[in-house]
Amino acid sequence: MTSDDEHGADENPMVTRHRKEKKELRAKNLSFSAKITAMKKAAKSGNKQKAKEVNAECEKLEKELEERHRQESSSQAPPTEATPTPSTEKEGAEPEEEEEEEGGASKFYKNFKISSKNAKKQAKKKEQEERLKAAQAADKEASKSKDSEKHLEKAAIKQMLQEESLRMIDIPADGDCLYASISHQLQEEGIEISVRKLRKSCAQYMRDNKEEFAPFISDADVGGVSAGADKAAEWETYLQGVEKCADVGGVWGGELELKAASLIYEKTIVVYRVAGGTYKIGEQFSSPRDRPLRLVYLRHAYHLGEHYNSTCYY
Repeated sequence: MTSDDEHGADENPMVTRHRKEKKELRAKNLSFSAKITAMKKAAKSGNKQKAKEVNAECEKLEKELEERHRQESSSQAPPTEATPTPSTEKEGAEPEEEEEEEGGASKFYKNFKISSKNAKKQAKKKEQEERLKAAQAADKEASKSKDSEKHLEKAAIKQMLQEESLRMIDIPADGDCLYASISHQLQEEGIEISVRKLRKSCAQYMRDNKEEFAPFISDADVGGVSAGADKAAEWETYLQGVEKCADVGGVWGGELELKAASLIYEKTIVVYRVAGGTYKIGEQFSSPRDRPLRLVYLRHAYHLGEHYNSTCYY
């Protein structure tokens, strides 16, 4: 059996000193405790004043003893030679705290519930968004289709005009395009007339030759007339629409106005169109010496509807 001194010869000096200090502290504590016990016994045999003083002293000593016990229990052994501590964390593993936080967040979202009222609102909003997307997609497809029709129509018209060495002249789509196209063709013949004057001339000719034009107007042509109005009032309302330019409420021109212009100027009017093919108005005025007025009718050129353009030779 070996003694503490023999053990100390092989131990680290710091460890040996620590053990010695602990022994001394334990001995002091025992002595301190014995002193307190003796004082308490002596206090019992003395007078009250002496007993009171001794008890106070004993309480003080007991507190000191408790403090010493606390220091002894909290003291740690001095560090020995550093040795690598194996890591308990696996390489690449995330800290436990982060895992707990992530787990907590996941748990929160799993437990979170949407009320039935909010669910209905969200469902309604989603339905509205889907309807809007569907409408936008439909508009896009319609626009593509319209663009395709417009492209095909213009390509066909171009082919028709090239066969007669003609090209199309663009006229503004302002509601007066038919009259502007006729005016442009008349200028090619040396006849100068404004759109406003041409409108008035057509309206007056139609008024003077009512029997040739009035039977061909429809209710749609006189939409501004109140229900129950007589035919004379409808007819006059229509003519007023012919007289006015589009920017002040005038109506668009059509076949009746083309016929009126043909009769006024005694000219054949040729209209190039895709649907139905080329047609002529006022063929009785055709002659080798007289060039016809040549217009282009486009059905898909603009979203607003029908449109007329003029032409010229290359």
